[in-house]
Amino acid sequence: MSWVGDAVYSIREAATNNIKRLTEVFGVEWSRQPIIPKVLKYQDNSNYLYRMSVLFAISALAPVVGQEVIVQDFLPLVTKLAKTDTVPNIKFNAAKCFQTIIPLLEAQIVEKEIKPCLVDLGEDQDRD
Repeated sequence: MSWVGDAVYSIREAATNNIKRLTEVFGVEWSRQPIIPKVLKYQDNSNYLYRMSVLFAISALAPVVGQEVIVQDFLPLVTKLAKTDTVPNIKFNAAKCFQTIIPLLEAQIVEKEIKPCLVDLGEDQDRD
């Protein structure tokens, strides 16, 4: 899992792709215990590139993990980064992450959890 936190982008990207493939092979429950928590821990890293890696991993994993994992594990994190991160690029990529997960969720979840966050992002005073 240390590859997700590597300093080189292409290694972080390869790690994300490998995690997705491993989840497809071994299943969601397997991935949910040892893998997903280790990836999500990078959300608190002071280096914004690692927080971006978390968003990329969520976008890659969302189609294979299902709605339950998205709602319980991913959505709170993406929402938190979209609302509280100080780096405009993180907020932008959180919105892109929402774009990936919206088709995978029920409409009421999107309406209640994601839409208000996107409205707030649209009204953000930082034009970056």
